[in-house]
Amino acid sequence: MPAILVVDDEPVFREMVTRLLQQEGYQVFQAENGEEAMAYLGRADLVVLDINMPRLGGLELLEIIREYDRDLPVLMLTAYDREEDRVKGLSLGADDYMGKPLRAREFLARVRALLRRSKRLESIKVGPLEIDPLSEEVRLNGQLLDLTPTEFRLLLALARHPGEAVSRQALFAQVWGLEEGVDERVVDTTVARLRKKLGDDARSPRFIATVFGRGYRLAVEDKASS
Repeated sequence: MPAILVVDDEPVFREMVTRLLQQEGYQVFQAENGEEAMAYLGRADLVVLDINMPRLGGLELLEIIREYDRDLPVLMLTAYDREEDRVKGLSLGADDYMGKPLRAREFLARVRALLRRSKRLESIKVGPLEIDPLSEEVRLNGQLLDLTPTEFRLLLALARHPGEAVSRQALFAQVWGLEEGVDERVVDTTVARLRKKLGDDARSPRFIATVFGRGYRLAVEDKASS
């Protein structure tokens, strides 16, 4: 089930958008400002983001999102529908833009289009690994693995960039969000648990390789499928 994060400081509007999305079968997280939203970023497949908010506005949060996740779809909202806001939001990496008040059918159509174009919910196959974002299941050589939600999200974050080094900071943001009070070293301990469940050896990994000074990489070479 796709998860959508709704970030808006108006409680009535936020609840209205949440009900619309839930009626369509989406899982919805709510945040009333950018600071609160950062704790949910690791669980969202799409962000509906208001521009004008206290305590970290929409444009500032968008910059932070794009620093760590260039693929997360973001639909910006504004009550003023000013051209300069649209231009700045799109230049910072927003995927779409709507003014308030929302037209419900158009809003839902835009959400569906963004999710469809992002391909974040499509299954990913890397060597003998098959990862299904919708069911949150991982199979290795056809066998279902018993992963925790956190382990699944970390593996998925790596699988979305196969063969590329992904920094600890980016993995932390995509899996745990940007909540305060969590040590980034939790990335290393989660990778260690994942390697154990994948039957991986940190000294000669088949799947999750350490890229020293940079982070981790999901191997796509032949040895990952041998």
